[in-house]
Amino acid sequence: MSTREWLDKRLPTVPDVLRRWISFTDEGSPDLVPALTSAGVAALQRAVRLPGRNREAAFHLLAADALITYACEAAADGERVENRLSWILERVAGSTG
Repeated sequence: MSTREWLDKRLPTVPDVLRRWISFTDEGSPDLVPALTSAGVAALQRAVRLPGRNREAAFHLLAADALITYACEAAADGERVENRLSWILERVAGSTG
């Protein structure tokens, strides 16, 4: 299942206004956690590059939040949950500094 297919099956569904701000570069990844984390980190990095009260930055930040949350949900559905959640936190923490 692709990342986008997994996301499309989530309930509640992703609002259309947010969906426009979500993008994936590794759509063929068999492991959802790195795919969703990478997409979330990319959205976070786009938000950070737009300082101040910037509406576009806000949408990137919302997309980052949603994608990283989905990465955590995907991690919780698998094995080694604690390790995978730690990996997500390390990846996000190291992404903007």
